[in-house]
Parts: sequence; C-alpha cells; structure tokens
Amino acid sequence: MYNAGGMAKRGNLTLAVVLSACFAHAVQFDAAEPIWTAAEKGEINSSVAFASHFEWDGKAPLRLRLAGCSIFKVFVNGEFAAYGPARGPHGWFRMDEWDLSRVARKGDNRLGIVGVAYNTTTYYIVEHTPFLQAEVLADGKVLRATGDGEWNASFTERVRKAQRYSLQRAQSEVYEVPRHDHWESWKRDGFKGKSLIIANAPRVKLLERGSPYPKFEIDGSYRPTEILSVNLRTGDLGEAPHLWDEKSSFLGRTYPSAELKYHPSVDWWKRTIEPVAKFEGAVAKVDATRGVRYEGAINNTGFLRLKVDVAKPGRLLVGFDEILVDGRLDFLGRFGCNNVLLWDVKEPGAYEFESFEPYTFKFAEVVMLEGEAVVEKLELRTYKNPNATRACTLADPADRKIFEAARETFAQNAVDVFTDCPSRERAGWLCDSYFTGHAEHFFTGGNEIERTFLRNFALAESFPHLPEGMVPMCYPGDHINKNYIPNWSMWFILELANYFDRTGDRETVGMLRPRVDGLLKFYAQYLNAEGALENLPAWVFVEWSHANDPKLVKDGVNWPSNMTYADVLDKAARLYGRPELAEQSKKLKALIRERAYDGVWFRDNAKHPDVTETCQYYAFFHGIATPNTHPELWKRLTEEFGPERRAKGFCREVWPSNAFIGNLMRLIILKREGRGEQVSREIRGYYLKMAETTGTLWEHDRPEASCNHAFASYLAILLEGGAGK
Repeated sequence: MYNAGGMAKRGNLTLAVVLSACFAHAVQFDAAEPIWTAAEKGEINSSVAFASHFEWDGKAPLRLRLAGCSIFKVFVNGEFAAYGPARGPHGWFRMDEWDLSRVARKGDNRLGIVGVAYNTTTYYIVEHTPFLQAEVLADGKVLRATGDGEWNASFTERVRKAQRYSLQRAQSEVYEVPRHDHWESWKRDGFKGKSLIIANAPRVKLLERGSPYPKFEIDGSYRPTEILSVNLRTGDLGEAPHLWDEKSSFLGRTYPSAELKYHPSVDWWKRTIEPVAKFEGAVAKVDATRGVRYEGAINNTGFLRLKVDVAKPGRLLVGFDEILVDGRLDFLGRFGCNNVLLWDVKEPGAYEFESFEPYTFKFAEVVMLEGEAVVEKLELRTYKNPNATRACTLADPADRKIFEAARETFAQNAVDVFTDCPSRERAGWLCDSYFTGHAEHFFTGGNEIERTFLRNFALAESFPHLPEGMVPMCYPGDHINKNYIPNWSMWFILELANYFDRTGDRETVGMLRPRVDGLLKFYAQYLNAEGALENLPAWVFVEWSHANDPKLVKDGVNWPSNMTYADVLDKAARLYGRPELAEQSKKLKALIRERAYDGVWFRDNAKHPDVTETCQYYAFFHGIATPNTHPELWKRLTEEFGPERRAKGFCREVWPSNAFIGNLMRLIILKREGRGEQVSREIRGYYLKMAETTGTLWEHDRPEASCNHAFASYLAILLEGGAGK
C-alpha cells in the first residue's frame, strides 16, 4: 500500500518515481542523429526512401537501431527486414533494435529505409515533426548512422494526395509505378535520380521498445476461390462515397477530394463486382471485366503481398475485408473504411507489390480498371504478437476453435500496444485493454505490453485538447475534436488495479498516481448532493446497445456509470492507501442499491423507466449486487437469459446486451460463481459462429463492425482458466 500522506508530499514522491522510471527505461544512440528531408515540410502523407550501405564481416552480431515518426519499413539487399518503430507517448519516441543478420551478407550491403510522414492527426500515431534516427552496429561498433553524410533520400512512388483510409487512421495507399523494375531497383541499388537534401531534425527523448518483435511470418493460405465479373454500373448512381474527405474527417487533416488524381473507393463503388464461377485452377486473369477473389484460412492481419504479371498497363485494384455480405465485398457500406489498394502500373512486366501498412482481411479481390494482368500469388506478411504460445488443453472441438480464435484475436491486437481492432483504427483503446491485459497474462505468462501501454499514459508530457485531469480514451493518439469517454478513464483505473494484482509492479502504480488523482478530481466536479455522478460530459459509453441510448447515459444519473465509479473508488483506495475513498465507495454502492433497484430490476437511469440486460451485469460485475443480496434477480439472469433468450422470448421488457461488453460481463460473472459448464455452453452460443466464420472474435454479436476485437480474447480464460475481476 502507498502512504496517503499530504498532497505535496505525495506529489513530490510521485514525481520522483516518474522521473526515476523515465531514466531507467530511456535509451540512446551511439552515433545516429535525427534527420529528414528539407522538402515538403508538413505535407500530409509524404513518403521518403532513405538509402545507404555498410560493410559486414558476416560473423559479428548485426543490429539496427531505429526510431522515428511516423512509420518505417527496412530493407537489406532488397529483402524485407523490419517495420516500426513501436509507438510512444507525446514527448517520447521508442527505439527498436532489430537483428539484421538474417538478411545481410558478408561484404557490402544495401540498406533502405522507407518512411511515411503522415503529418495529420489520428488515433493511431501521435502527430509530430517527421524524423528518422537509425544506426547499424556490428558487435557494438557503429557501421552506419543517420547524420554521417552517407545517405541519400528520394520520394517514393507512393501518391501523396490520397483518400484517408478511415476516420481514425491516415491516408490510404495509392502508387504510381513508372517502370517495371522501379521498386526492385531501388531496394537493390537505390534510386538513380536526384537525391533530396537531407537536413538535421530536432532531437527527441527516447525509450526502449517495451514490446516483443513480430516474426513477420508469411500466411500463404490465401487461395483463388471465385472468378468475378466486373461491370460498370449505369443510370443514376446517386452520391459517390467520399469516405473521410475534408468535409467528414473532423479528426485530422486530409486532402480535398477535388485535389485527388485517384479515387479508388469511388472506382470500386462504380462497379458491380460479383462472383460468376468457381475458380478451378485456370490462370487468374484480371482485366476491366474480370477479377478474382482470394480467401484465407482465417481473418488475419499484416501486409498484403501481390505477385502479378502485367501484360497491358493500367490501374490495378485490390479490395479486401474481413467478411462477405450477401456473397460480396461491401467494406464501404459495412465497415466505412477505404479498404482498397491501388497501383497505377505504367509498363508491362512482372511485379511484386506489398502494402506499406498492415491491414486485416480474410477476403481480397483483384481487378484492373483497364489493362490486363495475371495474378500469380496473393499472400500476407503477418504482423502480430509472437508470444501467445499457451497450448490449448480443451477436449471439445468447438471450445478449441473458440480458444484459437481468441488467441488470434489477442495476437493481432497486441503488437506494440493493445489495440481495439487491428483494422479500422489500430488504436490503443481503454476498456478493451482491461480485458486484453488479462489475456496477455494468460497467453504469454507476463504483461510486457500492458506495462508499456499503461506507462504511455504516465510518460506523456500532456494530453492536448482534453480537460484537466482527463486521460485519452485511446492512446497514443491525438484528440483535436476534444472528445473523450469519462467511463473509459474509469476502466483505466480498474485496469491499473488488476495489473498490480497480476504483477506487483508498484513502480508503474506510482508513476500513474498523478493521473489517478487528476481523474478523481475530475469526477468530483459531477457529483450531486447524494454523492452520485450526474450529467457526465462528452461521450458517455456503457455498451453497444440500448444501454447507450442518450437519454439513459446523458440525462441525469446513469446508474451503470455510477456502478463503475463505485468500483473505481474502492480500487483507488486500495492502490494508494486512501480509506476515505473506500468509505465513499461504500456509501455510493448503498445509494445505488436503494435508488436503482426497483425490487425486480436495476434500472439504468434515475429519470427513465428503461431496463437493460447490461445494467444488471454492471451491478453484479462491480459488486453492487451478489447472488446472496439479490437471489431472485440472480435466478432470473442465470435461468432465463443467455444466447437463446431473444429466440425464446424471455423477459421482452428488458433490452438485450451486445458482445461489447454486456455479454462478456455476463460470462465473467457466471464463471466467478462456479457455473463453468454453463459458461462453456453459452460461449458456444455467443461465439462459435464467429470462430467458424472468421477465425477471430467480433466487436458486436453480428458482423456489422470489426470482426477482430481485442476484448473478446478474454474468452480463452473463461474456457480454460479462472476469471478474476
């Protein structure tokens, strides 16, 4: 326990803990200086290729250290070597350290580092002045370092003015490929054209990576399954989809639609693309009227790779998604993301393309808007956590399938931070992370990523655009729209308490004391005379269901929010030795039992009569109710609710829960009370279809959003392990 003490004493002590931890985990380069080009400062989506060379004796341990902003891919002698670096908080950048011996050779080696400076606000990467800082070392001796004058830089073939991929991520990928050996030539020999001027960039503070290194294994399971007909739609098509253009992308800067040379999602929308025959092993030809669909073994995450022989030049499009809707790809309508990659190929020849960023898909379709080509291969270079190695010991085949889907869902969402989904956002969302933290410990035996994830909140110099005391709902990222979820900051404190229980890491708990104190002070502004939170601001979020109806969460006292808050007070009291918070929690729990419970149900709002299934689970999950204190309600929930409740017509007056997070809370509560067989049975009812359909677990109970959402990886614990709070 931490001594409560006086505020000044606590503040000085915590500051010392934070500074000590910062220095303990800070790193530095031996020789490298941060650099970037002197051209196009501040341009959105600027892609630059840096190239140099080094000599290696073929024996000494060979390492590449790399830090930078925004994202980089590394090649040695034309072979892919790395992607990164890991993401860090405002004011800090993480330094990756990669083994290059696998791709290097004795003698002269060509080093290529391609960077994209997004220069726009996202939920994915903290916006900062672009830079690259890198050095190659053999047995500790620096062979090459940025700033040593032995580098050249050129713009790549990536088209700068492109559509934003999604609201939460930056620009989608569009390429103009001027000649058939353009990219392979650069990777091998560097661009022959005039080099850009390289200039020094401002120095930054550096941290260790703090997360495992992916193996980048190749998923070669993608096979052609259908031949597609491609036809231009005729008649009045209505308004074209300009997803996340300058009018709708309120989160970050993007290029006006009128300035774009290419509109891949609109090109896709203008065409009817549908299967007409099974692919029977014939050559996978694609042109303006014919395409081919590929399907993988599971919904997987990584870099899409395409090997294609272009007979007649033209625009090559690849669309992709996690699932089919009525037998077709419908990522524009279903998912609201520009899931299209475009290569404008100017010469015939053999090409090998790979996306720069990771994406998530089980299905991909290849077409050409004009020209002709033969697709020789479509595959995926995976990007996921390599440490999720816990063996499955379950005997039931359905349980094993769900377990493996949980493992995949975790691995694809836990590379450098915990993400909500590896597709639409790749953002470090709270609440999801509460459950993913448990899953990390279960699958890997440790909490390396959770420690890094939590410490990002402690190390950030500030959280621009948020009110004093509040933490971001997802991080690292920027929130210029000033949006936040007060409930997610509560789950942040609950996660910290659980993390401490699993790890005993007092240093991290101490580092985060200023954040917790700031949040408690923030909440206090919204306490009414009875001690309940009332009229919480911003985006109040309970669940993807009627439980999040605005009148329930925003109009006066929302009881699920207060149930969470009561739990927070109790956990904060335990973490920091503050008995007054425990007393406050006790009083609030008593108030909730008195005011929210009507003798049959816990109601969601003090003003409105609506009853949701999710509110009942909040009550039991956060210790407001127990099977002993509310036996009739517990009996009703265990006997009449579950995956078959709606089909059987039970309790129609109670609004149903969704996957995130009511159904999962239900399963955790049942497991705590020793109802393991019922939990396994209900997990099959809720999740087996997901596991069978995509091999991953979904955000909703239907495939209407992400089909790969981190929180659901917790299911493996319920199937095979215990369930804690």
